[in-house]
Amino acid sequence: MHVETTTSNECYRDDEIDLYDLWLVLKKRKIVILAVILVSLAAAIVYAALAQKVYRVSNTLILTQMVGAVKQGELTAAIDELNELKNIRKEKTAQLLSMQVDDLNKIVNIKASVSKGSGAVRVDIETLDNSAGIVLMEALPGYLQSVPSIAINLEMEKALTEKNMQDLKAIIDNPVKDLNLPSNTVVYVPSIDLYTLREKYNRLIMTMENIEEKQLISFAWKTEPPLKPFKPNTKLIVSSSLVLGCFLGIFLAFFLEWTTNARRVRGIK
Repeated sequence: MHVETTTSNECYRDDEIDLYDLWLVLKKRKIVILAVILVSLAAAIVYAALAQKVYRVSNTLILTQMVGAVKQGELTAAIDELNELKNIRKEKTAQLLSMQVDDLNKIVNIKASVSKGSGAVRVDIETLDNSAGIVLMEALPGYLQSVPSIAINLEMEKALTEKNMQDLKAIIDNPVKDLNLPSNTVVYVPSIDLYTLREKYNRLIMTMENIEEKQLISFAWKTEPPLKPFKPNTKLIVSSSLVLGCFLGIFLAFFLEWTTNARRVRGIK
């Protein structure tokens, strides 16, 4: 009974993982681990240096002087469509944007996202050249207002604004026109009411001017060129290579130790 217990304990100890033994293996194979880390790090640095640089030009489009004619979803849909058209019909798309085809070829991706809680749309342009990205960004407002679905809404907005202007002008010129009062009736018209109507009329005039001049979509700020590339992310690549190199080095160290022990047990030199 005593012998069986001892054998069971020995088997249990053989199945245990001794952390100190693992440390000895790592210490013994430290050159291998260091070599793997250095190779991984060198590969990451070479990749980051040789990889094509991609820049991100960003800005926010804001709808101005609108009465609900164009929705944010229409803008994002038009920008998504533009992102596809630039690869399918390059010459036609470049013409619509008043850009050179060579500059359009430098555009990698165009992405639009709705800013929650505001009437704005964020636009991110990934480009191989800063100047091409800025040219495209500045051309977006004019292009978006020429998209058929948006242009139709703008025409409807224009017609509605013109009708409202005519109605307000008629009331301002003759406030008692439709009252059918005798000609000798004296009517008092509060000046404050006429003042309010004139203010509304002036706002409609401004809206009409913006529609006719296609100034309904503007930027939140002036588009600035990025100071450094968006891709490749050198810091992320280097840090990832260090972590990966450590794991690969440790794995290789244990694998070499395992193969050495296996050959020793089998008497293979």
